[in-house]
Amino acid sequence: MLEILDTTLREGEQTPYVNFTVDEKVKIAHMLDSVGVDMIEAGDPSVSPNVARAIKNIASLGLRAEVVAHSVASRLSIDRAKACGANRVAIFYATSKIHLDAKLHKTQAQAIEIIQEHIAYARSLGMKVRYTPEDATRTNFEFLIQVCNAAIKAGADRISFADTLGIMQPHIMFDKVRALRKHLLPCKIDLHCHNDYGLALANAMAGIRAGADCIHTTVNGLGERTGIPDLAETVVSFRNLEGSEKYNIQPLMDVSGYLEKVSGFFLAPNKPITGQNAFSHKSGVHTNGILKDPRTYEPFDPSILGRERKIIIDKYTGKSAVASRLDEYGIEVSPAELEVIVTRIKNIGDERKQLFDADILEIAEQVTGREIDVIPHDISAMLMIEVESHVYTSAVVRRMRGFTNVSSVYEVTGEYDISAFVNVENVMALNNLIEEIRTVQGIKRTETRLVLKKYNGKEK
Repeated sequence: MLEILDTTLREGEQTPYVNFTVDEKVKIAHMLDSVGVDMIEAGDPSVSPNVARAIKNIASLGLRAEVVAHSVASRLSIDRAKACGANRVAIFYATSKIHLDAKLHKTQAQAIEIIQEHIAYARSLGMKVRYTPEDATRTNFEFLIQVCNAAIKAGADRISFADTLGIMQPHIMFDKVRALRKHLLPCKIDLHCHNDYGLALANAMAGIRAGADCIHTTVNGLGERTGIPDLAETVVSFRNLEGSEKYNIQPLMDVSGYLEKVSGFFLAPNKPITGQNAFSHKSGVHTNGILKDPRTYEPFDPSILGRERKIIIDKYTGKSAVASRLDEYGIEVSPAELEVIVTRIKNIGDERKQLFDADILEIAEQVTGREIDVIPHDISAMLMIEVESHVYTSAVVRRMRGFTNVSSVYEVTGEYDISAFVNVENVMALNNLIEEIRTVQGIKRTETRLVLKKYNGKEK
């Protein structure tokens, strides 16, 4: 049966410019445990005192998942892993010729001796051991078998087959893992697949099919360079394509959203499963099919993730989509009025990159001659803020969090620096709040967007 080790707290924190606090790591560990991952790689205690503190805190939580500490082949580092209370230590030592020659300056024989010594030492401390031959996919295969079997004899019960540069292809990965399974002494085989060519999850799935036991993931695919397989993509792919219902899918969106918030690493809209556009439909042909039967253009029902599909209205839009959107707001129009509304939407869509519901409602008002009031009196809005270049964004964020009607604040990338969600009683209160916010020192400009409809009954 498939196993998942999530290494968001180790590999994920190696993403450029990503750092988690101890409290954030503890919360992430709880969330990962709610998904049901088998192992949580909590970090390398030798990196910093806070990393060690986080591992110790996580190890004391009593989680169902096995807690793993990462370690170089060093007695001091292994001692630190032991002191943190981790269930297992993952010892890595490179095996490819380029790493042995250029980085470690060791012969193959010396490498084997070092690996065996430190695995045996960790076992003498009562710890379970996973051994990772770093850069395994570029390692001479005969030597790889030799070194892994030496590690197993020394006490390792898991071997992590590391595609450190993401150079595998699924058919090659299948053959290599099948050969590993044939030649290795009894052990579990983990797969640590990097995504440099966008093949990480495909390679991992091929490896599992060939006889491996465990895939390493991170939330949102974080990690060195282009990261490793995304947790949500892995869980949903195995559920829907392989029939594995071992893991809980309901928490996946919350985990992904929390990681976006605390990492500052925001998802591309077209990211599978968790991306904004994963269940968005635009062209007239697609939207017409979706409105008749969602199975025409959706690989699975988004509701299993607590998500809803979205129909995009622009120049590609057909009448079915526009009628559906108006119906969401309880607006009835005649066939002739609908025809005119769609024509105007297409004309505007030729000139603008994006149409909002407010634009569609305004067009409907113009065509029907009726006043349409769908904006609730309990108003929610998203406020985008640009900060002056000489001002620290974090200073403005602290000031923003002091406003009573501001429910959440995020530092974001792109044209603006800060995104804030606000809730007020009416339009006048919103205008007053915006004017007050604009007085904060360092704010250059703001843009406000009303929230016309909330999904899932809660904010993300």
